[in-house]
Amino acid sequence: MDSGGSRPAANKGNTWWVHSIKYLRPCSEKTLRYFWLILCAILAIVAVFNYSKVHQIQGDLAKRRLLEVSFQDLIVQSTALHHLGNQHTYETKLGLETRGYGSPQELLNQLAARLAVIEAINTHNKLTESAASLREHLIAMDQQLATLGKPNAQSIELWFVELGIFNATLKQNAQDSDQKINELQRNNLILTLLVLIHSVGFVGLTLWRQSTLRRRFAVELLHLGNQARSDALTGLLNRRGWQELSDAYLRKMKRENQLHGSVAIIDIDYFKQYNDTYGHEAGDIRLREFAETLRTNFRPGDLIARIGGEEFAVLLPHCTADDTQRIVDRIRLNGNCKVGFSAGICDIAHTGSIERTMAQADHALYQAKNKGRNRSCLGKVNA
Repeated sequence: MDSGGSRPAANKGNTWWVHSIKYLRPCSEKTLRYFWLILCAILAIVAVFNYSKVHQIQGDLAKRRLLEVSFQDLIVQSTALHHLGNQHTYETKLGLETRGYGSPQELLNQLAARLAVIEAINTHNKLTESAASLREHLIAMDQQLATLGKPNAQSIELWFVELGIFNATLKQNAQDSDQKINELQRNNLILTLLVLIHSVGFVGLTLWRQSTLRRRFAVELLHLGNQARSDALTGLLNRRGWQELSDAYLRKMKRENQLHGSVAIIDIDYFKQYNDTYGHEAGDIRLREFAETLRTNFRPGDLIARIGGEEFAVLLPHCTADDTQRIVDRIRLNGNCKVGFSAGICDIAHTGSIERTMAQADHALYQAKNKGRNRSCLGKVNA
């Protein structure tokens, strides 16, 4: 197992905006709650504004419909004015009676009443001016009726001309109202899209930053976990890391039905005397050198740990105790190892825990010490 580690180099090809986003301060849950409250308030204001505008538009549309109906009635009633231009009185009377009017004065009164309804409904300046002109023409016809007995043809013609102007103005006003409705709908759509884009962008950015922080936090937790399982002096696993990972190795071997595996417990000979003679700093250097020797000579997949002061443990998957002994003796006898050491080696007991195997390997180490040190001995584990 590679007990050392290096952090990946930072990607230097990121663009400026990635760095800008990276260093943005992430929003807390409290900030997000405030943001959503503000966003809901904005949406509520927009909804109230839309409701008031829609209510106003609905009122304007109702008035416009009533105005159009009243104007159509005024036009229908105005057609009876043509009968006032007859040369004979009985023809005029007969024409008015067919329309439901008893006299010319009654016709003018009906026109005045309908015009009064239009003036009461109307709220537009241009239509007000046109209605005032109609009122003037109606007064003129009433005066002519009182003095001459009937309105003259020119006054009647001017009345119809003014009706045409009023009709054209009414249509133009309807087009303007429809245009305002379309503008309101377009503005509401744009505002809604802006609020939506702003909220989605803000929340997306916050979630992205929080996700980045969670990943960074997970990496730091992993790093802290590795530190808690690592020996500060040698960089190998400590006893805690050995216990956790060796149990995991053993479970994996059982799960994959691996039949071979072994454990070696290695102890540096006469290390206490060396420490007392040359000092603890020299002893630390010896431990680091020995740890590097183990790391170099064992396989990357082997588990190496410092489990005591000068005591080390190695777990070798797919490797019998005999093979492990040959590897340990090769390390011990070649010229690269600057210290002598003793080793106890044992096959892994698949039916028990790792402590059972370590106990047998530790017993084999005790035998190697008793036989004169600087040697390795094999221990056995019953199935």
